Amino acid sequence: MLTSLSVQNFAIIDNLKIDFKNCLTVLTGETGAGKSLIIDCISLLFGKRASTEMIRFGEEKATIVGLFSNYSEKINNLLKEYDIDFDCNEDLIIKRDIYSSGKSKCSINNTVVTLNQLNEIGEYIGDIHSQNDSLGLINPKNYLSFLNNEKIDNLSIEYNNSLKNYKIANKEYNDLIDKKENDDSRSDFLKYQLKELNEASLDVQEEIVLKEELKELNHYEQLYENINVLKDNYHNKDTIDNLYESLKALDTLRNINNKYDSLYKLFEESYYNIEAVYEDNLLEIKEFDNQRLDYINDRLGLYSSLKRKYKKDVKEILEYQKEISDTLYNLENYDSLIEDLKNKKDKLYKDTYDIAKKMSEERKKEAKALVDEVINNLNDLMLKNVKWEIEFSEANTFLKDGIDICDFLVSFNKGEPVKPLSKVASGGELSRFMLAIKTVLGSKLPQQTKIFDEIDSGVSGAVAYSIANKIDSISKQSQVLCITHLPQVASISDNHIKIEKRIENNRTITLIKELDKEEKILEIASMISNGKATDASINLAREMIKKI
Repeated sequence: MLTSLSVQNFAIIDNLKIDFKNCLTVLTGETGAGKSLIIDCISLLFGKRASTEMIRFGEEKATIVGLFSNYSEKINNLLKEYDIDFDCNEDLIIKRDIYSSGKSKCSINNTVVTLNQLNEIGEYIGDIHSQNDSLGLINPKNYLSFLNNEKIDNLSIEYNNSLKNYKIANKEYNDLIDKKENDDSRSDFLKYQLKELNEASLDVQEEIVLKEELKELNHYEQLYENINVLKDNYHNKDTIDNLYESLKALDTLRNINNKYDSLYKLFEESYYNIEAVYEDNLLEIKEFDNQRLDYINDRLGLYSSLKRKYKKDVKEILEYQKEISDTLYNLENYDSLIEDLKNKKDKLYKDTYDIAKKMSEERKKEAKALVDEVINNLNDLMLKNVKWEIEFSEANTFLKDGIDICDFLVSFNKGEPVKPLSKVASGGELSRFMLAIKTVLGSKLPQQTKIFDEIDSGVSGAVAYSIANKIDSISKQSQVLCITHLPQVASISDNHIKIEKRIENNRTITLIKELDKEEKILEIASMISNGKATDASINLAREMIKKI
């Protein structure tokens, strides 16, 4: 239940705090005083989207904080899932900050959460029933939501997972069909390209090696001349002999003083390195080969030609060659691949359809029970000759909620055939119809705060009393907050809060006051007598309250 609500800088609300109690609390006041603003604030705590227009003029931020106690265990499970700290013995704190910059922040127990997470938790915290909700009854798209239960919710998760897999498989199947048609039309061209590339036998490393070899052949004379210079220096100038003599001299020196050791080792290393060059014939050069030069030029010419033709480097050409090979392989095996994908697609279709049928069967059971219970509640609401049928038809495709198309067919007058609810119900009938449905569905979530925002408009007399009694019966199971203009509804309240607006410092502000018994009598009396309590209306107000 909602235990308190704090609001700062929201529309005409400057700064107020309301403490709520269990059972039924009514909120009354003149039109425009700010009653619906209170409901708007609570709806933000349930996950409704915020707007900068909600911020009080001249302020940078609006803040709404709600404290909730004795809430559903399902909320605790969601808090665990979202890693939000909580203590079952303490209030749940939900906060919304709306900034003039357009940003908005949601937090639960001082942990920032997403709007979707808050919305999911808000479904279990409270339910707001307004006049607009009644209008939802004329839209068949909303009907399936009234038939959900835990089993259907679990099946819905299975259904959506299966439907997702089916759509993937179906797309793969259709894509392969399209690809086969496309590949069939260019099969000869692909075969030609693959033959050309296979015969070319391209290799990334080969191209590198050939380029190095071509460079040597193109500079053969320079190589030859400089290698001969090295050879002449070695053979004709006694380079190695001079190093050897130097090495012997250093050996003598180091025996006298070890400071020559490092120098000896340096000469020794140089001696053996130079000797190895000549002993291993590292300076040998092959004879110039014109045929090899021609081969390399031809080979590298092929590389260049193919790179220009395919507009790719060698690595990319090799990748494309494999792609062509795979495509041609698939062309030869398309029938088998298509058959496999078709079998997979058909199985997933059947699995998805079977789950959807289970959902449909469960909904039909739920619909029968809902009709019986709602009819009983409609009798309590002075709609005694109502005939209601929930009609199901099967969609020819998978929908997001299964395969069911649902319509509410109703007759409010005995002897009249049932027709779509949207075509036969008046505003007052829609309000009572929705109230009856909410009464039945709400009984499944007794820890949920029920909020009714002027659902009693457009009714009077005995019907008003019937609505009051129905709201009263709901409040015996759940906390109920109700905005009303009807004295019949106000008279049954356990708690009564009056909301009014006042001008202070040239600004309009909203004020609240919790009424005691005598103040409540005066408020109801003024509601009876068009805004001004009289002796007669006061006596009638006392009489109405005594009946409760």
